[in-house]
Amino acid sequence: MISPRYGNTHRLGMIVPSLNVTIEPEFNAVAPEEVSIFATRLMLERGTKRDLEKMAKNTDDACRLLASAEVGAILYACTTGSLIGGKKWEKELIRRMKSSVSMPVITTAGAVVQALNEMGLKKIAVATPYSDQLNLAEREFFEENGFEVTRLKGLGYVTGEKLHSEPVETTVRLAKAVNSKEADGVFLSCTDLKTITVLSKLEKNLGKPVLSSNAASLWSSLRALKIESKVKGCGSLLAEH
Repeated sequence: MISPRYGNTHRLGMIVPSLNVTIEPEFNAVAPEEVSIFATRLMLERGTKRDLEKMAKNTDDACRLLASAEVGAILYACTTGSLIGGKKWEKELIRRMKSSVSMPVITTAGAVVQALNEMGLKKIAVATPYSDQLNLAEREFFEENGFEVTRLKGLGYVTGEKLHSEPVETTVRLAKAVNSKEADGVFLSCTDLKTITVLSKLEKNLGKPVLSSNAASLWSSLRALKIESKVKGCGSLLAEH
């Protein structure tokens, strides 16, 4: 039976980098039935600091476009795009979004910090598909927010086509490679990295919490929409918190 999610109960708006082809399929696959997803895109040509900063310039227009669809909350669905200038950058991004619309707003970077604190994870191993430039910015952001990065490993990609060609098994191998005994948990960064289907498997294998940008973003978005439904099979963050 065909059951379109027309969004009569809860609508989530997302601002998505133009090259991202992962977060929408993952959200649509696992979000509670009462939630429908509506996205608008901002141009992102490459995963570089300059292009991420350029993408953010049109955030205000993107927020207003989503508000016209009467969404209940808006997520800026890009990890490095919401932390590229550190803690101050993320706070300014939130301020700009709030000045454009009158509804809850979230950034992926902010959602990850919130999720890590909720789970009590202070020492984290971080796996990314990014270049050294973005990995450095990510490490600095987490340290600025009071976390210790025990190890950080990236794939070195700056283009979407390289990332999209990687199967989910690459995510599993990367998570295992970056894990360390000292880490309280593992964080898989990037809303364009395939993660949602392997989080529970990785937690069982590694014996510790594993969360991703998309898991944290969905978790925080559901809280903003005041939805208490648990999402099973996608890691302990969504299932237990």
